[in-house]
Amino acid sequence: MTVVAEPTLCWAIRTDDGLLVEPVHQFVAELAANGTSPSTRRSYCHDLLRWLRFCEAIGTTWDRATTEDVRDFVRWLRAAPNSQRVRSGKGSRPPAGSVNAATGKTYLREGYSPRTINHALSVLSAFYTFMYETGRGPWSPVPAPQRRRDHLPTRRVRYRQKVPIFQPRSVTEAALKDLFEVLRHDRDRALVAVALSSGVRAGELLSMTTRGVDAGQGVFAIEPKGGLGSRIWVPAAPESFVWIARYLADRPSVTADGPLWLTLRPPHRPLNYFALRQVLERANARLGTNYTWHDFRHTFSHRILADDRMTLTDAQALMRHRNLETLNAYSSARLDELVTFWEADDPGFDADILRSQLLDGSGAIAKATIEKLTWCETGQ
Repeated sequence: MTVVAEPTLCWAIRTDDGLLVEPVHQFVAELAANGTSPSTRRSYCHDLLRWLRFCEAIGTTWDRATTEDVRDFVRWLRAAPNSQRVRSGKGSRPPAGSVNAATGKTYLREGYSPRTINHALSVLSAFYTFMYETGRGPWSPVPAPQRRRDHLPTRRVRYRQKVPIFQPRSVTEAALKDLFEVLRHDRDRALVAVALSSGVRAGELLSMTTRGVDAGQGVFAIEPKGGLGSRIWVPAAPESFVWIARYLADRPSVTADGPLWLTLRPPHRPLNYFALRQVLERANARLGTNYTWHDFRHTFSHRILADDRMTLTDAQALMRHRNLETLNAYSSARLDELVTFWEADDPGFDADILRSQLLDGSGAIAKATIEKLTWCETGQ
């Protein structure tokens, strides 16, 4: 079985004989009717493919699977390597799950992350709920959350994984200066400048077009996440338009209007996500870092949340979040700020020792750090 592109629903699962997996086809049709994006349908298909392959391996089918099978599926996900994280040049890469000494960020584990496992369980729950409600399948074997009448907090649902609180991913000003120095092309500098001053996601960055840049107004057009082809205008800092102009001065004229970012080598093609990732991979190799494009979105958010002139609703609008609660993931203090705060509270404390104590073995902020900061703020 494999996930294939379909002309009508965008994505589907077909068997080795080329036959369509009908239950998944019906579920994806429901997702399409609900207005989900093609990328969401593709993600759901891959989660269901993983589950169908697991059922086949243990000698059962999706409509005969039990809660114990779901439990074993989660156990397998916790132990199995993630095929999407297999990269070339493995011998030269740092060990999976280790912490980068320059950035303090953790490298990806070889296996599936807790968020990925939780997402897979959510997809399975939605799939079985649809099949049961339409009379096509059994009741969901995935444990569902139990509502309490007293509205008291409950424990996690069975098999749902605990997601650690990771260290903030924003980049310091000194590190950004070093990054700009190792970037070799104006296109790469323009990409980083736009990402830093607007907080756009990688996919939104790649959706920029030549005619969608208005330097006079200080905005550019992107296709937002979940926009389904629509475009919005996003503000950016003036220096980012200077870098765009420098890049356009040497950029080959391919079409009057089309993708803004092109490959540097002929034939000049539109930049895709994998080529965009290589821009930072080359810089990371020179600096010994592990920056990602989403780190720049965290940096942008950290800057605007630290600005006293910005309100939370301003930050929500600039980050293009539907809910204010989503800003919580971007509002944590950075590691260098924690070090500065702690040194001010206790000048005799060794900063190097602090850096080793701030992070636990997985790269997450240690619980003792949170307790110490709470004590410093309250004096209790």
